[in-house]
Amino acid sequence: MSEPPRQPSRSIPAAEVGAVGGLSHVAIAVREADPLVDTLVHGLGAVRGSEELLDDGGLRVVFVHLGPVTLELLEPRREDHTVAKFLEVRGPGLHHVSLEVRDLVAQLARAKAAGVRLIDETPRPGAHGTRVAFLHPKSLGGVLVELCESPAANEGEPRG
Repeated sequence: MSEPPRQPSRSIPAAEVGAVGGLSHVAIAVREADPLVDTLVHGLGAVRGSEELLDDGGLRVVFVHLGPVTLELLEPRREDHTVAKFLEVRGPGLHHVSLEVRDLVAQLARAKAAGVRLIDETPRPGAHGTRVAFLHPKSLGGVLVELCESPAANEGEPRG
């Protein structure tokens, strides 16, 4: 019997295996990040990472690391922020999955050409100096997907 085809290793650079280099993070929308951070740290042994204010202070993001997985907790600071509206409609939970890409502009063009509905036609600033763009969940099985390009993505440096 023949073996099933092997999946590419995550350690292979994205340019060699395709458009996506790996999982950047999984984002969870919450009303208050600190209680969930405490639960993850004490209950699962997570390590609290950095935090930032984005969108002119309208969104607090807190990163939590669980082994190779990074969670991004999204805490809105304004009632008119899109994450606050998300929480009103859906309640706390999975907000988006973020994928690492090397060339965000090229990947947006590729997605659009394939019929994927773009939320962001052009990249916008993300946490840690990244550039991000979102793809509409109606095009991707009901999941909001973020494409994330690190500042070092086009320089061949590892992501920090």
